[in-house]
Amino acid sequence: MKKEDLTQPELEELLQPKFLKKSKLIPSQTHKEKPRIPDDEESGPDVVSAVIGEYGRWQLLMTFLLSLFSFPCTFHIFLPTFTAKATQFWCQPPDNLSNVPLERWINYSQPEDACSVRVIPANVTADSIINYTATALDSFQKCQNWGYDRSEVGDTIISEWNLVCEKANLTNLAEVVFLIGIGVGGVVGGWISDRFGRKRILMAMSVAQSALAILSLLVSSYIQYVVVRLIMGLVSVSVVYAAFVLSVELVGGKWVTIAGVCNFFPLPLAYVIVSLLSMIMPNWRDLQLALSIPGCLLIFLWFVLPESPRWLLSMGRTQEAKAILEKAATFNKRELPADIDKLLLVYKTDTKSEDPSVCMLLRGYLLKRTVCLFIAWFAMTIAYYGLLLNIGNFNLGNLHLTSIILAVVEIPAIGLSIPILLKAGRRLPIFISMVVCGLACVCSEGLTIVYANEWAMIACLMVGKFAIGATNMMLPIFTAELYPTMVRNLGVGVSQISSGLGLICIPYLWKLTALNDHLPMITIALMSVAGGATVLLLPDTTTTQSKKGAENITPTSNGTYTTTDDRGR
Repeated sequence: MKKEDLTQPELEELLQPKFLKKSKLIPSQTHKEKPRIPDDEESGPDVVSAVIGEYGRWQLLMTFLLSLFSFPCTFHIFLPTFTAKATQFWCQPPDNLSNVPLERWINYSQPEDACSVRVIPANVTADSIINYTATALDSFQKCQNWGYDRSEVGDTIISEWNLVCEKANLTNLAEVVFLIGIGVGGVVGGWISDRFGRKRILMAMSVAQSALAILSLLVSSYIQYVVVRLIMGLVSVSVVYAAFVLSVELVGGKWVTIAGVCNFFPLPLAYVIVSLLSMIMPNWRDLQLALSIPGCLLIFLWFVLPESPRWLLSMGRTQEAKAILEKAATFNKRELPADIDKLLLVYKTDTKSEDPSVCMLLRGYLLKRTVCLFIAWFAMTIAYYGLLLNIGNFNLGNLHLTSIILAVVEIPAIGLSIPILLKAGRRLPIFISMVVCGLACVCSEGLTIVYANEWAMIACLMVGKFAIGATNMMLPIFTAELYPTMVRNLGVGVSQISSGLGLICIPYLWKLTALNDHLPMITIALMSVAGGATVLLLPDTTTTQSKKGAENITPTSNGTYTTTDDRGR
């Protein structure tokens, strides 16, 4: 009998997998249930890769352009390493004592700290202070005017607004609100991206980021600066992850992993650029201006970058996706399938009963993934940014040189993560890299105690930065793969809540030295190991791993049944 002669029920029975035929299923229920969690595997074959190929010249060009968006975002994250660097400060002498050598003036007028200065009698002269004959009263007054050491960095936000003494805690305020913005922006930006498209949120937030970067140059008070940093954090994270998700949705097969990792190659390069420019432009406003220009140029990519065809298909916008795929196939010199319209109809998902929402991430198999990723992202953020943004607290000599060294070691970490992800899956490499980072942090503290050599500590920090740098590449890819298309950007964005909480803790991490000098690094080590252990609770997203999972039969919203493996697919 020919397939054309079969009725629809008979055809479905014929195409039904064998294990379903052998299973005894409970009849479909007629009552309505909660809307089901979307799943990419049920959307049909990968029509995008079938039409344009898994990777070609078009994908190469698009993923390269999308990776450029990581530069301005990384600039703004790393800038405070130099623009908010705490340096030595002292209370400035009055004009009639300005020729007193600085060290002699500090010893005479500020025996305790630079927050209070000795009351200077009228008969004290510069010569008397230099000759140690000046009268020294035991009365002190609050200092009102400070000088700053500009040998390593120039004018900073600390020196411009005198964020010292009782205002010292305000230095961290700007970064805390910036990092709060990152946490909020991850969720808001993810929801908007899943609702209205990757390209729209990417370009809109990129425009906002460029405008805020220029605006930060015009602020005249610290409060204005803090407000700008808050909004900057909100938009920056949206740019990073919209570009990342769009990159991995333009490719297929193993190239999803490669494109995702390559999207993060600009990170260490951006660290090096900031470090080098800060040597040439030590003043924070000049540095801010120089690093704001590249972001403005990216706005013109609106006319080049496409919307994600996978997102368009998941939203039922078939004709728009078809137009993009036709252009991409032509650029890749591939012939369009004769039945492209039928392929797109097969891919088209069922009518959605609800729009993407955070509630979707807290139901079914996605609940466990969301909780575990929440913990893993928090731990990874503490370890990665704890080492990155506290370079100045290690007191390892030249700040610029140390920053460049720790940035360069991240480049091979990114390159090495590609074959590791392709051959060894996701969970085990992430676990190992986070444990290695923890052990490196412990070793650095141990060497500090028994062998006081700064290069030995730098070597340990290089190992730790290498390991956690690899984690920083792998975890976003793992996260994106664990969520279906409909809520992928939202899922990645929600992970930024925990990342934002971790980032908020970073400025205060070194405050733990008040309890014990080694406590900050021990905290980083423990968090890194704990985060790695949590990743082991998640399913691997590689094909070989998914086949090992036990298949389960679960009811859908319309009373029919689907089979899922250990990934819920």
